[in-house]
Amino acid sequence: MTIENKIAGPDAPRASRAMAVDESSRLRTILSAGQQAGLAAVVIIVAIVFQAINPVFLSQGNIIEILRSGSLYFIVACTSTMILVGGGLDFSIGALYAFGGIVAGALILAGVPWPLAILLAVAAGAVLGAINGAVIVYLKVPPLIATLGMFFAAGGAITVYTGGTNLFGFPDAFNAIGQGKLFGLPYLVCYAIVFGIVFHVVLEHTRFGYETRITGGNRAAALANGVRVNALDLKLYALSGGVTALAGIFFMARTSTASPAAGSSSLTFQVLTAIIIGGTSLFGGTGTIAGTALGVLLFAVLNNGLAVVNVNPLYQNIFIGVILVAAVAWDQAQRGRRFKARR
Repeated sequence: MTIENKIAGPDAPRASRAMAVDESSRLRTILSAGQQAGLAAVVIIVAIVFQAINPVFLSQGNIIEILRSGSLYFIVACTSTMILVGGGLDFSIGALYAFGGIVAGALILAGVPWPLAILLAVAAGAVLGAINGAVIVYLKVPPLIATLGMFFAAGGAITVYTGGTNLFGFPDAFNAIGQGKLFGLPYLVCYAIVFGIVFHVVLEHTRFGYETRITGGNRAAALANGVRVNALDLKLYALSGGVTALAGIFFMARTSTASPAAGSSSLTFQVLTAIIIGGTSLFGGTGTIAGTALGVLLFAVLNNGLAVVNVNPLYQNIFIGVILVAAVAWDQAQRGRRFKARR
């Protein structure tokens, strides 16, 4: 029995099940496309405003810098989108981002070949992510509390290990993975494109993606229809931990420095806000990687534009706060409309 059949129920006629799934998928696609078109229009308008204030904004060099500045946030946001669609929440990403860089940096400085150091650091991040999932699944701790606990525990551990100081002195071959370019495009942007394509395919065109969306939409119904929701949660959080650690390693290679202060709460809130702005619901079941990409791009444009027009960087937090509240209010309004439509 396919996931699509499970959605419509095992007793429904085959044709009815297929029609129900097709209609649901078609409606979701239409709603997502409309929201993404609106968000793309906002990005364009904001860019035009900044360009009018300072013509440097849309120069080739600055556009590349905008893409590069948002690339690592987007990589982290891909797995965080999966978790939110699946009905979860991960506030530990800011600490696991720094954790990946510190672990890889410490291993390299200890003499471990840098490719192996990367693999071990990603594996360590996946283990911490799996611990998040285990605490949520088996100890019944709410995702917010469990992942906040990991945020403080992992962040505290790397601060104690490093004494709050940065690690540096890494080989040029390693630094090149974060500083190199391919046909003038930074490697970091190339990585982000690859991750975006992969996670779009996973979420929209694989059984794992379907089960993630079903679980987030109605966990009890997914469980009743044979989805192994506990195993799914463990996989999602482990995936988030590993990918987030890898993004932190890329940042470390870009800056040639492993810093315990990398990521932190700033990354966590910017990533989650960008995801919600992109149309992913805080309550699960709804979201796309394309929408997340637009949300991250909007933040990258705002942050870069404010700097280009010489606005105090401290004002960025004000914008983040306002945008976050507006995005959640919009999400609540959309949920209300969908509920009324079902009735």
